[in-house]
Amino acid sequence: MKAPNPTFLKKAENIRGKRRLVTLILLAVLTLLTGIVIFVVNVASSQKEYSVLFPELVGRATDTTTTIEVDPTSKTTETTEETTESTEFTEDPLIPITVSDSGTDETTESVTETTSLAPDDLQIEDYRFVSPKTQIASHQRRAVLLDNMKNQVERYIRSVSGLRIGFEYKSLKTGEALGINELEPIVPAGTFAVPISLISDRMISENRLNPDVIITYTGHTAVNGSYIYSNYPSGKQLYYSTLPYLAVAYNDRVALEMMLAQMGGLEAIMPAINEISSFQPYDRDIFYADYSAHGYRGTARSTCYDMVNYMNALYVSYMNDPASYQRTINALAASQTVSPLRSSFDESISILHVYGRNSDLHGYTELAIIDGPEPIAVCIYVEGENNAAIMTVFKTIGDYVAEYITSCY
Repeated sequence: MKAPNPTFLKKAENIRGKRRLVTLILLAVLTLLTGIVIFVVNVASSQKEYSVLFPELVGRATDTTTTIEVDPTSKTTETTEETTESTEFTEDPLIPITVSDSGTDETTESVTETTSLAPDDLQIEDYRFVSPKTQIASHQRRAVLLDNMKNQVERYIRSVSGLRIGFEYKSLKTGEALGINELEPIVPAGTFAVPISLISDRMISENRLNPDVIITYTGHTAVNGSYIYSNYPSGKQLYYSTLPYLAVAYNDRVALEMMLAQMGGLEAIMPAINEISSFQPYDRDIFYADYSAHGYRGTARSTCYDMVNYMNALYVSYMNDPASYQRTINALAASQTVSPLRSSFDESISILHVYGRNSDLHGYTELAIIDGPEPIAVCIYVEGENNAAIMTVFKTIGDYVAEYITSCY
């Protein structure tokens, strides 16, 4: 028997090896194709589930985003492509907050699209007080009219049940004053921005604060009613001089916090505020009974008497040095918060005011300068749970004040 031809065996082995390699390649390609098909099917299935769980993130790569810049002096609202809803928060009696009337926002803003985080100039016209008229009532007659107003307000307050009411009136022309329950503790809430802004103006005039310093807003937790929180993105820059306007005109809690940080904190300026008036120091603990006879103890309380004294100090400071105190006067004149006193006076009469609310403690305060026949300061505080009754108190007492001043002229 002949031995196998070596050349033939080698060729046969090569053919077998090539067939094995081709078979392995085909199996690999088939396996890869099968894997791709399975992967695509899984991705499609996962995408459906992802879109159900996180619909707000699907398609973000092609969405258009809008950065906004707000002009604080405007009052009309435009729609932007994206809006962020702020959540409710528990109002802090230590910090003023923006108020609403019957659950609706009393402020509206004008929104313009921009990508700039640079500070905006505050464009607002300076307010000028009107010249007082000549009084026609004699001093004796005015004394009788004042006593009549006192009796009217006292009788009315006694007739109201379920509410705790405080009232203080002062003529900024003559110094004449009248108070009823004016020394009772109140929760001033947003109205306490007035003495803080007054001290801010004083510090600027004494070169202890720079109104042109730029402060960067770094974001905030949800704050209902804050103009800054609702309209400015984190990183937005603001001149310090814009903050008192927002704190007073808009009762902006965030603006007030940013102000106090620059002023050294509330504790640093309280001695100056207490020097103006401190029957009930805002930073001193007090125990009192509220409208429902429930006992409360804490700080962040004042009185109608103290609040009117702060407004009187602002007015006197402005008359002596208008340039230094124009900011706070302008903010009060341009207030964007509701004024319960507005309907009691003729539309031709300007009301420079701030309205504070603390819904947790059911305290509502209006502090105002009424620039009528003669400038007067009024503080009315109402504490209770019946909103309709509370608004009626403001209107009724406001009517008595308006009747008194009108009768003198």
